[in-house]
Amino acid sequence: MSVLFCLRVERNVSQIVLLSAIILFLFFLSPFWAGRVQATSLQQHTPILIKGDAGFTLTNGVAGGDGSFLNPFVISNLNLTSVGGVAIEIRNTTAYFIIRDVFISHSNYGIMFFNVTNGEVSNSTLYQNSHGLFLLYSNDSIVFDNNFVGNTVQANDTGAVPNYNSWDNGYGGGGNYWSDYLGVDRCSGFNQNQCPDPDGIGDTCYRISGSSVSADCYPLMKPYYPDTTPPFWPTGSRLTAYHVTLTSLTLNWTLASDDTGVVSYRIFEGQILLGNVTANKSSFNVTGLTPATGYSFKIQAGDRADNWGDGPSVSISTPAQRPWYSNPAFWIGNWYFFVIPAVAVAVVVTIVLMSRMRKKRQSITTAYPNES
Repeated sequence: MSVLFCLRVERNVSQIVLLSAIILFLFFLSPFWAGRVQATSLQQHTPILIKGDAGFTLTNGVAGGDGSFLNPFVISNLNLTSVGGVAIEIRNTTAYFIIRDVFISHSNYGIMFFNVTNGEVSNSTLYQNSHGLFLLYSNDSIVFDNNFVGNTVQANDTGAVPNYNSWDNGYGGGGNYWSDYLGVDRCSGFNQNQCPDPDGIGDTCYRISGSSVSADCYPLMKPYYPDTTPPFWPTGSRLTAYHVTLTSLTLNWTLASDDTGVVSYRIFEGQILLGNVTANKSSFNVTGLTPATGYSFKIQAGDRADNWGDGPSVSISTPAQRPWYSNPAFWIGNWYFFVIPAVAVAVVVTIVLMSRMRKKRQSITTAYPNES
């Protein structure tokens, strides 16, 4: 009996140990599974080739935008591979565009710009490509908050003007993570000279291959984690309306804040987008309103990661149209319509009166000739 009991106990203990081992194994694998889930949440897409402004189409992975400064074309949330080719190639355009939240791996070239201006690559990962990101004869583009991991050639820049392309977003915004960066992080500050005070940014620049002599001067020490935090508004923030007329008004608002910086504001009338303004603006003129009508306006602030935070709102009614005769502006603007006829009437009346007085004098003189 005791032998059977011991065998059962040993069997139960063995099962418990085995189950515990499996649970621990799954626990330690969970980060890798999480990474896979995150990667597969991106939409698989065929290689993209965009030639000129007309190439920014839905078929080429463009999710929105019109190519303007305030509303750039956006290519985002894609997973691409082009063995022996280029995963994303953009040529001969001056349109504003953003490549964001893409994962490119095992390609000959990950991303290539040729004769491009006004491009942006952010929040993306280029992993184990022969060539990561190439900027060929391209200028005025910005590259930041990306992960360059295990690419044979991480990046190359042949821009015509040295450092004309930006490979970081300044000290506050940071640069990119480079898996082959050999620098250290002992200091902080704009010039990385406040020591000892590590800040997660390398103390020396990461040199970009190519003839432009470009560099990422704020390389990240750890892989970049996407920004998902929207801009926020200080307590007491207000949206106010002033210079309210029958058909127009001006909106003014408190500026928002963001951990990486606000880049633009969106203004809505109800659910209708009226317009966008850059981050240095705090007012917006609204026209085309109807007299004696109520309106509701709201403001949103956005950052580079396309996170939008709702701001304050305001409701306002335009004044009613007053009768023309009670509007001073009407009289001031049309004075000549009334003054000229009045003067003419006064002149005519004066002439008539003077004529009558002359005739009366003549009749008196004729009736009493000797009295004159």
